[in-house]
Formats: sequence, C-alpha cells, structure tokens
Amino acid sequence: MYKQLVRPMMFLLDPETAHGLAHKALPLAKSIKSISQKWHDQLPASLRTRIGKSEIANPVGLAAGFDKNGKLTEVLSCLGFGYAEIGSITGKPSAGNPRPRLFRLPSDQAIINYMGLNGEGAAAVSSRLGQTHFSLPVAVNIAKTNHPDIVGASAVDDIVFSFSCIKDLPLLYVAINVSCPNTHETKLAEVGFVKEILAETKRLNDKQLPIFLKLSPDSDKELLEEIVAASREFAVAGFVCGNTTTDRSGLKTPGERLSAIGPGGLSGPPLKSKALNLCKQVYALKDKEQQIIACGGITSGADAFEFIASGANAVEIYTSLIYEGPFLPFRICRELAQILENRSMILTEAIGSGIQLKTAASGPL
Repeated sequence: MYKQLVRPMMFLLDPETAHGLAHKALPLAKSIKSISQKWHDQLPASLRTRIGKSEIANPVGLAAGFDKNGKLTEVLSCLGFGYAEIGSITGKPSAGNPRPRLFRLPSDQAIINYMGLNGEGAAAVSSRLGQTHFSLPVAVNIAKTNHPDIVGASAVDDIVFSFSCIKDLPLLYVAINVSCPNTHETKLAEVGFVKEILAETKRLNDKQLPIFLKLSPDSDKELLEEIVAASREFAVAGFVCGNTTTDRSGLKTPGERLSAIGPGGLSGPPLKSKALNLCKQVYALKDKEQQIIACGGITSGADAFEFIASGANAVEIYTSLIYEGPFLPFRICRELAQILENRSMILTEAIGSGIQLKTAASGPL
C-alpha cells in the first residue's frame, strides 16, 4: 500500500515538505498501538542485543536526522524500532542552510541532504525529552552548531554545552558527531579537537552515559587509527559507522542533476559498500568491549545481517524509510530473525562472525 499509494503522493511534494507532513502524521501510529505491540511480541528473543550497558529487544534503530528535536519518542516504537537516536542537537538553535536542501534520487533510492543541522538547540530538546515518556530506548546525537564563527575552543565549548544539557537524561547512549558533510566544515577530523571534547564530556559524565563517536565513511585509514586510539584514552563505548558521504561515483542519477543539487551528504543504498567497509575497518581496530552501530544503505534483513556479521551490535535506518515505508523496521527484524533461525544462531553469536549470505532474505511485512 505504501509504495502504490502513499509514496507516489508524497513524492509529488518537495522532500522537506513531505518530511514535515510525515512528522505530523506519525502520532497517528498510536491508533495501531495494540497491533504494533502484537508484532513486537512476535519478534523472537534471538534478536536481542546490547548497546552500551543496556539490552534492547531488537537491533534496528532510527538514525539521527529524522527526529532532530525529539518530538516523536512517544510513538517510534509503534513502527518497530528497537531504539532511536535523536538529533543531531547543537549548542545553539539554528535555521540550517537555505532551502531547497533535501533532494531525492529515485533511480538510486537515495537522498542528498544539505540541511545544515537545523534544530531548536540543545536546551530546548533537553527540556522536551525531560518531560516526555519514551516508548523505546532513546539516544542523542550531538554535533557542532553550524556557524562559521564557532571554531577551535568555541566549537569544543559548543559541543560540551550540548552534552551538559542532556547528561542527566535516562539515555541509551550519547553519540558525538565528528563527521558532518552538511555544514560549513566538510568534516571535523582533527584528533586533538576530538580529544578535547572527550576529556570534557568524561569530566561531566556523572551518570556514566555510554559515549559513541559517529564516524564518516569518507575517513582514511590513518584518521580512523588515530580516532580509535584516542577513544581508548577516554573509555569511549563505541562507534557509529557511519554518516553520509560526499562521494557521487557510480550513481544512476544523471550528472547534470547532481551538479544542479550541489553539495550535501548522500545516503541510501549507494552508501552501503562504503559504510560496510568502515564497519569492518573499525571492528579490526577497536577494543573487544567497544561496540559498533552500523548505518548506511540498510534496506533489508540481509543488509542488517551483513553489517552484524562484520562487527555491528545494531543497525540504524533513515533513507530506506522514505522508499520502503514506515513499518520497514518490523520487516527487517522478521527477515533478520529468519536468517538467524536458518543458521541456528542468536544475534550476539553473529556479531563479527564474518558469515556471508549467498542469497538475500526477502518478503512482505
């Protein structure tokens, strides 16, 4: 129904307008709460996994970028998510980049986003989350406010302020975004900068919230080695692998269309190979107890299993919701559960196993 009726209508709208309409419509998911709970109850225990210090019922999370201001935490479990990452939040409120700043690439099932970290700011989001009932485990992603004057020590202060706003909330983890291609800086790659942030967040982290670093799939091997080495010094719990990419190679979308769109982060299936390679590299570099959350081009249970077998404890989706529909998390969970059952495994046994699938699992919700 979604692909035949809803998606064609939504695709007649500007992508950002459609995104806003989806936000307004999602609270209606509460009307199927009993059905959604039945679907949750049917998911097997084999899907349980750990993120940070907590066990969660299934490994499919909502990636940062969809619920920037934490307005949907009461309904997201109805879509089948095991957890959700809110944000990115920034120290100061920001309008982001001028519109248009969100673009569909239908022939690639992809999105280019140049939103520029628009949002209400850390203090406002923290206040909202503090008064909200979470329907599922919630994490928060922090990024630097998108302003060219916020650099150096000011940039550190900006991110640390955001952390100070949320540090007392009951969060699954906090992700610090050190790689965003949609702002004035193409990526925050300076290891010294990351160390300063980690030192300050560690000092303020009274509740010992697990800290994850969100990494770019465009990072080179040397940078990854330095970041992972720095993470050990500050007891970082793990890594989100990864973010969007600035790479445009191999797309079916015509070059003139890409040129007209301009800069921004590419997400969706074309990102999968880069995200998977990032996951494998970080898995080889990290300490055993550190965890990986994978993000990039995941549209099926087979995709999820591939990332898990490459070292991920959990996965996140966003772009695939736009093309496949809001209940995709349930479908991914069911397909993943079948893959595990076929191999007489539970998810935790599959993490880093290196098992390769010969055929992709598929099937309707």
